[in-house]
Amino acid sequence: MEIIKRQKYLEKLYLLLGASIFIHYILVILFSILILFEIFISKEYKKILKDRALVTIGAVLGFSIIMSLFYKNILGLVAIPIFLCLIVGRYYTLEVDVEVKQEILQIISKFSVIPFLVGIVEFILTKGRIGYFAFFNPNYLGSVMMMGAIVNLYLFFEKRNKKNILFFFSNMATIFLSGSRSSLIAVILGIFVLLFYFLDKRYFIFGTFVLLVYILGVYLHIFPFLRMDTFVEYFWLRVEIVQMAIIAFKRTNFLYGHGNFFYYKFTNHVYPHSHNAIVEFLLSYGLIGTILLATVFFRYLYEILKKDRNNILKIALIVGVIFHNLTDFTIFWIQTVLLFIMISSYEEDNKMIKGYRKIKNEELEN
Repeated sequence: MEIIKRQKYLEKLYLLLGASIFIHYILVILFSILILFEIFISKEYKKILKDRALVTIGAVLGFSIIMSLFYKNILGLVAIPIFLCLIVGRYYTLEVDVEVKQEILQIISKFSVIPFLVGIVEFILTKGRIGYFAFFNPNYLGSVMMMGAIVNLYLFFEKRNKKNILFFFSNMATIFLSGSRSSLIAVILGIFVLLFYFLDKRYFIFGTFVLLVYILGVYLHIFPFLRMDTFVEYFWLRVEIVQMAIIAFKRTNFLYGHGNFFYYKFTNHVYPHSHNAIVEFLLSYGLIGTILLATVFFRYLYEILKKDRNNILKIALIVGVIFHNLTDFTIFWIQTVLLFIMISSYEEDNKMIKGYRKIKNEELEN
């Protein structure tokens, strides 16, 4: 009886955690601590300690802490809360019931509207990019909204609920308010993955044609784009930032790394990171640590596709996240990493998805 009560309590904490992602990062930290406390008090942590993926990540992050201390990179100690968040996420993936995960995805869908409502107020007060208040950085907000938009569009197709399309448009509006260009491009890629699967081929081809025309129009300065006045300037700035990071990687300890946020120290506290996940991993964890983390990640992708290639939500999510982190580094923020884990742990109703086009064609015929 006591075990059941503890399990129900943990599930409620995870429900609150899923909602808090869209409210404020302080709440995410609070509920993560409560979950960790409950996992360790109830000795539930024993169920995941032998998980190979978690052990590998823990070894990489643990060694990065040692390198952080060696190089006097104090910010590298952020590996500790990162690992704690990953414990929370890994327990969720392996131990939380499928029904609870379905309920949490619905909560994620509904609460994703909150940043839009708060963002309007923030925009009115600041007249600038939103996201600093509840997400620490506009690009973190953009990443969260990118994932939220993919979820809502997916649920619109899967559940055929019109509310989800309204939530989707509010997510897209929030991305525009955040001014996160990388998030906008990433969500477009994720959307096209969903449309490729759910739409009739002729509509998908037409949509692709429209997108290509728009891209050409932006290039020729005919059509507008988000923060277009600084697009070229910031593009070349990103290139320079990545180039400097590659130089730092070559000149220093390229095998073992220097711990998280070494680039911030390397640039005398000018740039917080290299704006590219691959280069950032190389700087933080070295070649060896990056290979180990890449092995875990690609094994995860393999398991998704091996289980069922119709895991379209996960594929769209991964495409969006990978692209965004090639031009920025948002995935290791507490809100983004936990949201990614929660969404990617959702078990899709593949029977319904496989029959989607058949159902739609029958409706059109009738």
